[in-house]
Formats: sequence, structure tokens, C-alpha cells
Amino acid sequence: MSTAGTRGSAIAASATLRIRAASTAMLAAAGAFVVLFMLAVRAYPGGTDWDRAASGHHFWRNYLCDLARAVALDGEPNPVGCLLAQAGMVVLALGLLPLWWLLPHLFPSHARLGTAVRVLGSLAAAGALAAVLMPSDRFGAWHAVSIMLAVPPGLLGVLLAVGGLACEERVPRVGAGIGAAMLLTTGIDWVLYFYYLSGTAPMIVAVLEKVALILLLAWMATVSVRVARHPGSTDGKGGPS
Repeated sequence: MSTAGTRGSAIAASATLRIRAASTAMLAAAGAFVVLFMLAVRAYPGGTDWDRAASGHHFWRNYLCDLARAVALDGEPNPVGCLLAQAGMVVLALGLLPLWWLLPHLFPSHARLGTAVRVLGSLAAAGALAAVLMPSDRFGAWHAVSIMLAVPPGLLGVLLAVGGLACEERVPRVGAGIGAAMLLTTGIDWVLYFYYLSGTAPMIVAVLEKVALILLLAWMATVSVRVARHPGSTDGKGGPS
């Protein structure tokens, strides 16, 4: 084999290793979040926006950020659950970085689109991390501001990624479908969240937040499996299988 061929093979092997490492890191982040979330749920004393006296955590009626409160909505201290929830959300926010980096590998024919997805996604991940590090019970309006700044680039990044996936994914377009569902759910939830920011929102806002979270985890798993299973099909020489 020629020197150029050997060098090309080495570069391709290195790229494959990076893709698989990023895929593994993303899955690990999603898994760690789920475990920490479940532990935080068990530690949460109680209370929701609609029933401060409610006992324990209610999956569909509690916001995700409720778990990160040092003092739960029922007035009881939540020192352990607060740390567990914050750790889980930090891990998830960091896990979004490999997601945004990996997505363009699934639509290699659209390089500029991929670059835009990575830039917008990185901004969204940074905003999500800021929202986690500034919980609403201690930072008040700054928590809402960080969410307001994080969501728009994230939504635009998802929109572009869904477009790229729809162009190059083969039927059934699972990645594009999950991404589109998450885009719609998150967009509606974001609008409702800020519409009711000065008052008590309807419970559908908390429900949609959880639906969007489930779809995000499913999207992370789908992207991870696709690029890890066929890294050779994401090197720009062909669409994903």
C-alpha cells in the first residue's frame, strides 16, 4: 500500500474511533442522567405548582427544575435530591455536545448545514448548562433568561438537523421523525412557558416538558446507534444506511 493510502486509512480509522467515542459518551451521559434523575425523584419531598402539599414527586406534574430546588415546593429541605438533580442535568447538558457534533455525520452531503447545526447546538448546550447552574429558586429571573436564550438556537438547530436527516435518511426516517416530534413539542412548550411566566401555567406545560425530554433521550439513543453501527457510511462518501 502506498504512503498516501496508508495515511488515508489511518485518518479514516481515527475518524471512526472519534465517532464511536462520541457516540459512547452520549449514551453514557443519557444513561447517567436517567439514573441520577430517578435518585433525585426518590429524594424529592413533595409539592407541585398546582398542589404545594402533594407528597413526593409526580412525573407529569412536576417540572424538571423542581428537583433542583434546595427547598422543595412543599417547604421541606431537599439537599440530597437537589445535588443529584443538578448533577444529572449537568451530565445531560454536556451529553448534548456530542449529539450536535454527531448529527451532521448522518447528512454528510450537506456540509454547510452540518456546520450550522453544530454552532447552533453548541450555543443551545451552553444555555442549557447555564440554566442548570442557575436554578429558579436561587436565581429567579436569570433561570428564565437562560432558558429563553438556550431554546431558540436549539430549536433552529433541530429544525436544520431534521431537514438534513429527511434528505438523506432512508425510509423509515426514524431520526427525522423523532427530531420533528421533539421540535414541535419543545416549541409549543417553550411558547406556553413564557406566556404564563408571570403566573401559574396549566399542567400541560409540565407534561409537554416531560414528553420533550423523553423524545430527546430517544433521539440521542437513535443518533448514537446509527453512527456507531455504520461510521463508515458517515465519512462524506455516502448517506447513512
